[in-house]
Amino acid sequence: MVVAYINGKMLTWARERAAFEIERLAKGSVTVEKLKAWEAGQDYPTQAQAIRLAEKLGISYAMLFMPGVPPADNPPIPDLRTLSGQQLTSPSLEFRAVLNDTIIRQEWIRDERLERGAKPLSYVGRFALSSDPKAVAADMRHALCLEPEDRMGCPDFEAFIRHLVVRSEAIGVLVMRSAIVGHDTHRRLQVSEFRGFALCDDFAPVVFINDADAKAAQVFTLAHELAHIWIGANGVSDRRPNQKNESANAIELFCDRVAAELLVPEAEFSRAWKPGTTLSSARTAAAHFRVSTLVALRRARDLGRISFDSFITAVDAEYARFREIDSKKREKQKEQEKRGGNFWASFEIRNGSTLNSAVVDALVNRRATFTEAATLLGVTIGSTIRYLRRVGAQ
Repeated sequence: MVVAYINGKMLTWARERAAFEIERLAKGSVTVEKLKAWEAGQDYPTQAQAIRLAEKLGISYAMLFMPGVPPADNPPIPDLRTLSGQQLTSPSLEFRAVLNDTIIRQEWIRDERLERGAKPLSYVGRFALSSDPKAVAADMRHALCLEPEDRMGCPDFEAFIRHLVVRSEAIGVLVMRSAIVGHDTHRRLQVSEFRGFALCDDFAPVVFINDADAKAAQVFTLAHELAHIWIGANGVSDRRPNQKNESANAIELFCDRVAAELLVPEAEFSRAWKPGTTLSSARTAAAHFRVSTLVALRRARDLGRISFDSFITAVDAEYARFREIDSKKREKQKEQEKRGGNFWASFEIRNGSTLNSAVVDALVNRRATFTEAATLLGVTIGSTIRYLRRVGAQ
C-alpha cells in the first residue's frame, strides 16, 4: 500500500472549489472522519484513494501535493442571481466546464470572423438599463425580423423556440442548448444552479441555455439572454417565467421586462386575453403568441390581469405538467440515443449550427486541423470525420 503524502489544505481547496460538501466525497472505506483527518494533515490517503479524489474534484493528482493553495480562479462572469451581480463564486465543476468550453468556442469564432473581415455587430450593447424596455424589444423584433406571421407559422412553442434560434443565429448570435457537459451524458447540468448565461462580444455574442429546464420555460430564457446581448451585459441567470419573488438585480428585472414585451407585446396581449378561468385564458393567449402558458401567465400578472395568488397557483400546476411532459420525452430520447439514432440531432442543438458550420468550413478550407476541429466540436477525430460525411463535406 503506497501512502500519498498530500497537502490537506489543497484537498480542502479543491473540494470547496468544486462546491462539494465533505459528505459528498465520503464513500465506502473513505469516511467523513478520514476526509477530515486528511484535510487537517493528521492522516493521509493511499495513492489509489488520492487519485480517485483528484478525479472527482476535477484536478490533477499532482495538484494535491502542491505546497500552497492557488489563487482564486472563479469564472470571469457576473452572477446575476445576486443583488450586486458580483463575480461568480463556487460554481459546480459541470458549470465551470461548460463555461470554459463556451468561452473557447466564442474566442475561436471571433478570430474566424475577424480574419474574414467581419464588422462589429451593431446591436450588441446598443441600449442601456436606462432605456425603455419596449424600445429595446422593438429593436430586437426588428433585428430578428419577427412578425406576427412568424408565430402563426409555428404550430407550438417548441417550434417557435427553434424559429427564434434560427433567427438569432442568422444575425450572428451563437446559441447553444445543452443539459450536459459536452456530449457526456453522465455529467448533467442542474437547473437549480442556472438556466442560462450570456457572453457579450461585438463579433461573437453567445447565449447558452440549460436544456435540462422545461422546454416551456426555455422560450423565455432565450428572450431574456438575448436582452442581455442588446444591453451588453454578461451574466449567468436563474430566470423563469413563474418566478415567485422578483429579482433584486436591476439587470435581471430589465431583461425580464424586455423578454416579456418581445414575446408578448402589451398592446397585442390586451386583445388576445379572453375572459374565462385563469388557465383557460392563459392557454388561449399562449396559443396566439406561440409561447407557453407560463409566459402568458407571467404577462397577465405583470399587466394586472390576474392576482398574484392566481398566478402562483396556475403557474405551479403548469410547470409541474411541463416537467412531467419533458421527463417522458427525455426518457424516450435516452432510449433513442442508446440505439444510436438521435446523437446527431442532439449534437446540432448542443453546439449550435453556427459553430458546427464554421468548424466544418474551416476544416474543409484548411484553416483548422482535425485535432482543433474535434476539440471545438467536443468529439473524437473519428466522429468529426463521420460528421463531415454526414453533412456532405467529405
